[in-house]
Amino acid sequence: MGLRLLQHWKPALAAVLVAGAAAACGSGGSGGATGEQAAEAAKTRLANNPALAALVAAANKEGALDLNWGLDGRTTMKDLTDAFKTAYGLNIKITLTPQQNMPTNASKLTQEYQAKKPSSTDAFLANPETAFGAGPKGANILKKVDWEKVAPWTKGLANSDGTALTWVDQLPGFTYNTTLIKDGELPKSADDILKMTKPIASTPYAAQFNVLGSKEAMGMDGVRAYLKSFKPKGFIGCGEMNRIASGEFAGLWVSCGKNVADIFAAQGAPIKTTILKGAAAISTRYVSIPKNAPHPNAAELFTTWLLTPEAQKIMYKGDFCDNARLPGSETAKQIAGYEAQGVKFIKLDYEFASANKDLYDGRFKGELVKLLTGK
Repeated sequence: MGLRLLQHWKPALAAVLVAGAAAACGSGGSGGATGEQAAEAAKTRLANNPALAALVAAANKEGALDLNWGLDGRTTMKDLTDAFKTAYGLNIKITLTPQQNMPTNASKLTQEYQAKKPSSTDAFLANPETAFGAGPKGANILKKVDWEKVAPWTKGLANSDGTALTWVDQLPGFTYNTTLIKDGELPKSADDILKMTKPIASTPYAAQFNVLGSKEAMGMDGVRAYLKSFKPKGFIGCGEMNRIASGEFAGLWVSCGKNVADIFAAQGAPIKTTILKGAAAISTRYVSIPKNAPHPNAAELFTTWLLTPEAQKIMYKGDFCDNARLPGSETAKQIAGYEAQGVKFIKLDYEFASANKDLYDGRFKGELVKLLTGK
């Protein structure tokens, strides 16, 4: 979902943000030059790659691409799909259905596969937990793909099962209102949050707290004890940065990604995110193709194109995140900066989800929600 603006914002701040959002929408985000650059780059890739050329032809023959996806930037998905079509000269209809709830999407895809119906999305956007749950050791609804055959630039970017490609990385942290919390007051660790007197919110679904139960962080008993002490002043969704910007809350712990706050900050909101020692994580997003996708060739072409430099630049421009494994990654630079300050990150990827199933167990996550919310 895109940025959400509430009417109780201070008028001046709201005006700045609305104007910024309108400018972003009116500019088309990626701009014509990006589409032209994508087309030039695609020509080079196609020149000596008959497998890729055949995939382009097959995608054009399918004539469509359906995506149930949700990003945080207002125009990011449209900018990506427009540039994708321009890059390969595609004459296909792309249908975008906003959907950010990955567990819901995974459940729907599983039901569709079991009912032998075409999947509702040709490409599945997932976090490590849902990618693993939909993979061969879970519901087994994802197609195994030889990604490098048509897209050699994806080398080293697939998960261990070959069913998904890493796409972007996000950095959960402590997001705060810069007018309410000054630099000298910033928490440096999760324990420092417990000492804060200004109103701190959390998510009603205890986002990211389960992974802090890993042995690299607090441990399962440690996170249970922590949540008995942490008393949020309210609960908001990961995308409701407007409630931090307006001053309703001074901060959000844990936020789902630094990039979400960066989108708001780029439009004038007084918010930033800081990464806390002992509770730092890199959360990877994956893209995969359901076995019953109605347009599998278009899906594979789109998925592999998302890992090109052109697509990654569009993604960072719109959503302030990209793939830290790729050359020139802005997210990788951010991570390196934090690591230089002594921050050690837990890598929340497909392999982490596979090795830490207990952290994603519904009973454990439910227990943490109850401890956090008191419900």
